[in-house]
Amino acid sequence: MIPSASESTQALDAPNGDVLIVDDFADTLALYEALLAEDGHRVRTASSGALALQAVEEREPELVLLDVSMPGMDGVEVLRRLRARRGGGPAVIMLTAARREPHAIEAGLREGADAYLTKPIDARELLARTRAALESFRLKRLLEGQRRDHIAMLVHDLRHPLSSLGLVAEVLDADDLADDERRSAVAMIRGLSKDMARLIDGVLAASRLEAGVFTVEPRHATAGDVLTPSLAVFRPIATRRRVALAFEGSFAQSVFADVPKLRQAIDNLLANALKFTPKNGRVRVRVTRGTRPDGRATVTFEVSDSGPGIAEAERATIFDRYQQGSHGRAAGGAGLGLAIARGIAEAHGGTISVETGDLGGTSFKLTVLE
Repeated sequence: MIPSASESTQALDAPNGDVLIVDDFADTLALYEALLAEDGHRVRTASSGALALQAVEEREPELVLLDVSMPGMDGVEVLRRLRARRGGGPAVIMLTAARREPHAIEAGLREGADAYLTKPIDARELLARTRAALESFRLKRLLEGQRRDHIAMLVHDLRHPLSSLGLVAEVLDADDLADDERRSAVAMIRGLSKDMARLIDGVLAASRLEAGVFTVEPRHATAGDVLTPSLAVFRPIATRRRVALAFEGSFAQSVFADVPKLRQAIDNLLANALKFTPKNGRVRVRVTRGTRPDGRATVTFEVSDSGPGIAEAERATIFDRYQQGSHGRAAGGAGLGLAIARGIAEAHGGTISVETGDLGGTSFKLTVLE
């Protein structure tokens, strides 16, 4: 399960880390241990490379603060052995070295060290660098977990249409199939294929956004160019779900946008609204014109619903990639729709926001230039 916003915050804000300090000077060990322990970290020490490897074998720490210059097995050799462990060893290895040892630092970085500190180390720098390294590691671990969950959800979502296609193929294989039954089966195949294509398009769009290569080609168009195809697709869905889908505004309103991509964002908002709005509920699409503080005219596409809404605590992260609100997790889905909508809005130089709407549920507002 993808962590909630509060769980994610707790994971990143946890002050204490599991730290191993390796240095052959007892005074240095005592000083670093006192500083880091007082800052809330769980600290162990080792006075040699061999003892450091033994401590890691007993319990792998999150961060190793490793001196490069030690008698016997030096820090670079310890680092090499740690990085040879399964999974690459401890998450963060920071070297400590005197300024006269640049070659040892260079060798350590080549062997996989994440950072280095030069002696004498300022206490504030030690604490700040340790906190930053641990926070970076935990954020990376959190994102990797969310990515794995996202892939699992995507596979789950693709499995249903694939299974359905197999069943439809069996129906089509029947010798006594009537013409209307055959046409119905073909229509079902087309619908399932479109569902799969939407899922794949969403993943591709999210990947392009993450890689920073998502681009738009805006042109002068109208709100009708964007919304007419979307409403034609979603009105039958709303009717089947007994949800009233209404439009307010003018289809003739001019807008400067990449129509297919802006429509993708609106489609994602509409799909969410219909998914979470109960029977006999309402969904409304509204187009309004406004002005930015710099005087430029804007157009806002607002999608509101009478569903359960989004908790205040979840609104700050609801547009993040691989992040879902509690209702989204319960309903399933890949959880990319809102992240893609935000990416499309920002690619247009616009914005997207969420609030409680006048229909009682959620109101998303996507604003672009006129």
